[in-house]
Amino acid sequence: MKKVEEIADIIELQTWATGRPASLSALLEQLESALDDKDGLDAEMVAQNVLDEFLNRQRLLEGIEGAYPFRTDGSKLELNHAEPTTTTYLFCLGLSLLPASEIENEQRCVQFETVAMEAAKNFFGGQALRIGAPWKSDHVPDYATLLDKVVELIPNLGEKLKTEAPNGGDAGWDVLIVKNFRDDQFPRFVALGNCATGRTDWKRKGMETQPTLFWSYFQSEHRSVFITFFAVPFPMDENARLRKLSQTSPTLDRFRICEHAPTTPVAGTAEWLEQQREHAAQLPLN
Repeated sequence: MKKVEEIADIIELQTWATGRPASLSALLEQLESALDDKDGLDAEMVAQNVLDEFLNRQRLLEGIEGAYPFRTDGSKLELNHAEPTTTTYLFCLGLSLLPASEIENEQRCVQFETVAMEAAKNFFGGQALRIGAPWKSDHVPDYATLLDKVVELIPNLGEKLKTEAPNGGDAGWDVLIVKNFRDDQFPRFVALGNCATGRTDWKRKGMETQPTLFWSYFQSEHRSVFITFFAVPFPMDENARLRKLSQTSPTLDRFRICEHAPTTPVAGTAEWLEQQREHAAQLPLN
């Protein structure tokens, strides 16, 4: 049987997909059909724990407009947003739960990295640049242009030493945050971020490539106060946070991302979610 947090995720996404409130009785009915005798779990206790989880989530994001697109009184869960598909929370739910076949690189990389970048920029301050593959866009036609944009943010890096991405990809990092002082001199604040969307493979991500590879693409050192960060679209429990705990690397899970970027800044996420209603409504609890 899935954990309470995962069941809560599924019920939230189903509540959006069907447009029907999730009451205690409806939740009990679902759990009773999903629970196996060998699970040794009481459906009523699990249902109450799930409802308590909704209350905890509501409290956590309370007061931030649009951050939690649901409402609960402790006995049921219902939608509480006029356009829930524009919320970061619902987008992250989709990334966490929908079949892998329905999540393409556009959602997994471009869109989620942009959302995580927005949250990190709002938290740290400064300017942000998405540097992870696929990086090509109307504003970034080639890798040389992308590295030029990095130098614009951190001038003391000097000239770029590369013009091609390694194997057409990236240098192992997805997001760059730079906060300058008005004098535009070193030391400045610099952060490199990595993003992972898979609930099964996130553990091996975050520092699979050391930052030194990216910095080797430039003539000089950044001479800055430097940290890294790690972002995922699902909640991180204590054990998950401990896996990535570092004095110089904060983690951004769904709640932290929604706290600082409650509405997704990316075009196309709402349309993608609308296409997934049927998949979302049929997610199993077991």
